[in-house]
Amino acid sequence: MDPAATADVEVKAKPAPDAAAAATLGDVVRDSAEYARALGQLVASEAELAKVNLVRILIVALLLPAIAAGAILSLDAFFAALLFRWMQDWSFAIGTVALANLGVLACLFLALRSWWRTLSLPRSRAAFASLWERP
Repeated sequence: MDPAATADVEVKAKPAPDAAAAATLGDVVRDSAEYARALGQLVASEAELAKVNLVRILIVALLLPAIAAGAILSLDAFFAALLFRWMQDWSFAIGTVALANLGVLACLFLALRSWWRTLSLPRSRAAFASLWERP
């Protein structure tokens, strides 16, 4: 057998470096496509869950004020009945509970007013203003 012929066969039997790179590139493309598909499925499932939870949040947001009002009214009725038991006068009991509610409401408005003022970041604005005033 001719030694030149066997050398030529051996060269053809070995995979070319370009073929190995193409196979690796093909794996990368396939893995990237699978990753993108999985990411797409994750986003779609999370969007569906968010849609379901948004409906739940809206329902609870509508029910919450009614439930809170019922709880406050029941507590007011309990305190009025308790005061009536001690004082034996419904008008005094109901008036006391109403005044207590107005006092709590006034305190909440004052708290909201002070919290509202902090939303404008007064200290930060004063600090920036003092930076501009300095020469």
